[in-house]
Amino acid sequence: MNKLLGSLQTCIESHFPGMAASLNPGASDADIDAFERAIGASLPSSVRALYRWHDGQAGDTGHDVIGLFFGLPFLPLGESLRHWKDGTDFLDDMTAVERTAASSQYCCLPRGTVRQCAASKAWIPLADDAGGAYLGIDLDPDAAGSMGQVISFGGREFTRVQAGASLEQFLERLLGLYENGEYALVEEDDDAFSLSTVEPATDHFLDYLRLKAQAQYPGR
Repeated sequence: MNKLLGSLQTCIESHFPGMAASLNPGASDADIDAFERAIGASLPSSVRALYRWHDGQAGDTGHDVIGLFFGLPFLPLGESLRHWKDGTDFLDDMTAVERTAASSQYCCLPRGTVRQCAASKAWIPLADDAGGAYLGIDLDPDAAGSMGQVISFGGREFTRVQAGASLEQFLERLLGLYENGEYALVEEDDDAFSLSTVEPATDHFLDYLRLKAQAQYPGR
């Protein structure tokens, strides 16, 4: 994992110096331990390594600075915990019937990888789009999924996508997109830049993940 993170660091310093400069110093083991106590679960070793590498991004990421995850900002531990609480507190007030009804509108790709539910305390946000959609770690996958898989989720993400069977696999794919130049830099009206995918072309990384999954698993 550390070798992969080193390669990612080298890549973004070369391709996206502003992104690299926005990365915070790494979190301490004590910081990560406190986060685990707050969510009531242990993180995979790869996620701990990610946060020891950098504790998210600083600044107005997604506006003045491009987010690490193809435009989606890497959340510091404190922000991840805030989003986790905001996205799951309502679950304690719902009945089983209400949870079932709320869950019925969601599906996932590949099928059987992500549990069919509106939200879960086992979904740990790594990045957000400032509109209620997330990229994160799944600590309670469905039967065909894997512990620690990277998924998309959020109230309006009706098709949840397994973006990587592990954090390592996801980061390897992200690094490949960057190193192979499979992106477009888009200048915004205020002289800031954003990233767009090329194939398929979209300005939102979660849409890209969904479109790629739908093409790979048609009819599901």
